Amino acid sequence: IIETSPAQPGLVRIRKAEAPPGEAKLDPQTDPQIRYVARFNDLSAAQMHVHNELRHSLVDAETGLYRNDPVTAVAAAQSIALRHRQIYLDPELEGNASLNEAIETRRWHHQLADRIWQAVGVLAVAFLLIKILFGF
Repeated sequence: IIETSPAQPGLVRIRKAEAPPGEAKLDPQTDPQIRYVARFNDLSAAQMHVHNELRHSLVDAETGLYRNDPVTAVAAAQSIALRHRQIYLDPELEGNASLNEAIETRRWHHQLADRIWQAVGVLAVAFLLIKILFGF
């Protein structure tokens, strides 16, 4: 769950819950505003990945507070390469061109990093094979 609060402008809270939030009536002046909810198969891994994406803006690890905007936080969660299903997206963010662009940019960076590490692995195996075959 990604939420913002009028009491803490410029901050987003990322928290996990075993069940989706209820339909309780919230006071928009004081209560947190839910911006995004997704269901991940591995909740702990998802939380770790989102934290890794937003680690430079961490304010308080215990409460899950980050100095970021909702677009960046949602893009970080949506671009994770773990199986998940989006349950809710704030209507203000839905169809936001900068959100879609941020998600695609993050996914591209993840794919690039994966390709680089795969190339490193292939080179390491090739080096080991050369070392075994030629006795270097």
